Amino acid sequence: MADKMEEKLFKKTEGTLYNYKNLEIKIMNLNIDIETLRRNYQGVSSIRYEEKTQSTNKFNSSVENEVVNREKLIKKLENERDCNVNLKRKIDNALKTLPEEEFKLVDLRYFKGKQTWTAIGRHLNMDKDYCCRKRCDIIEKLARLIYSF
Repeated sequence: MADKMEEKLFKKTEGTLYNYKNLEIKIMNLNIDIETLRRNYQGVSSIRYEEKTQSTNKFNSSVENEVVNREKLIKKLENERDCNVNLKRKIDNALKTLPEEEFKLVDLRYFKGKQTWTAIGRHLNMDKDYCCRKRCDIIEKLARLIYSF
């Protein structure tokens, strides 16, 4: 069971590193969406005259419903943004703990396009098999720091 969990965490951490470059863009886009929602209230719409089929005890209007729904959506987007900001900060902090050689390996593999292990090994003056083993150590180290709970 522990191996299965470790494998899941390993893959999750690797996926997080592959998507690291997109995190900042995702955060900026969420900020744009939040700002747009705050600015663009439809507000008052035309009055509709329709036949009521059943009476209700509701005392809210379409404007009130719009405000409530918009606030819920804004809150959801803010939570998503905050989670992404925190994840990016955790990754940045974890990367600071890596020695230069290990950071270069991560940079070449995950941030600068998925290069082959042979190309990475050549760039770092290492054997490709050593690079692969080193990668496992690095991912495990980062996983413990990024996903500590």
